[in-house]
Amino acid sequence: MRGASSSDDSLGRGAEISVSVGIFLVIGLLVDNWLGTRPIFTIVLSLFSLLGSFVRMWYVYDGNMQVQEVKRQRAATSHIVKQDAAS
Repeated sequence: MRGASSSDDSLGRGAEISVSVGIFLVIGLLVDNWLGTRPIFTIVLSLFSLLGSFVRMWYVYDGNMQVQEVKRQRAATSHIVKQDAAS
């Protein structure tokens, strides 16, 4: 059973990315208005958020694939262990 904070579905990940980019965009706008450097921080922080989101997605995907590889390997060799135990 998945918890309420799980983002295993595509809709959840999409919403998470859009919210995080929106938050960093607003922070960038505030910093740019404060320093008078518009739009440098807006662009940099938005790109930082996008990059961070994609890196996080990659690590989650890679971790899930490693788990699946272990499961498949165990399933493929499970009959060998059963035969050895029966002998």
